[in-house]
Amino acid sequence: MIEKPTKIFNETDDVESQLKKIGLTRKIVQEVAFAAASARADSLAVDPTNAPGLLSYIYGVRALRLQLLKNGWRQSRENNIESTVNDELGVQLCFQNVDTACSESKIPHAISGKGPGSRELVAAGQGDLFNETPQVKKVSRLGQIPTVWILGVASDGYSISAEVSCPTSFEGSQFDNFHSRIFVVNEDFDGFETSDLTESDYTDDIEIQISRKQ
Repeated sequence: MIEKPTKIFNETDDVESQLKKIGLTRKIVQEVAFAAASARADSLAVDPTNAPGLLSYIYGVRALRLQLLKNGWRQSRENNIESTVNDELGVQLCFQNVDTACSESKIPHAISGKGPGSRELVAAGQGDLFNETPQVKKVSRLGQIPTVWILGVASDGYSISAEVSCPTSFEGSQFDNFHSRIFVVNEDFDGFETSDLTESDYTDDIEIQISRKQ
């Protein structure tokens, strides 16, 4: 099969339209991205070496679900993979820390390599949607195989970028390509201020304190 070129959406109107099709908004993606980046910045030198990525992942997943569950989405842990599913739209959304995002010349790679569970999950849903032949068939709660999308966030403390992308089936530990990529956040900052929020303070309308470059 000849692989179709990736569809990239980076114009404001196109981004809003494409996000709406999968039950998202620019604001939701921004809040998830800022929550994940702020959590990464909260790690200290005395923490374990994996603390920045782990904190970013935990707060990214948390922020995503706090935004989506109130809109009728549900949690899923199929194949031991944390995701959030919209059965009506047939969308399965996963949070992922990536090395880069919103770059037309670079494909986002997951900071943590993907295993067989991820490959099966992607192949099952994307096969029906894009006329491929998946090796695994798993039906969601409403009898439909949801299509997997990735909300990928890249941050180094001074810049943050986030995109929502639909990966193609892949063989190794990394995504090989994407059917669609929606570029949502791509900003530079002077740095994230350390948050003093406790877990009980974290709500779905949290404001992440950032300082923009002048």
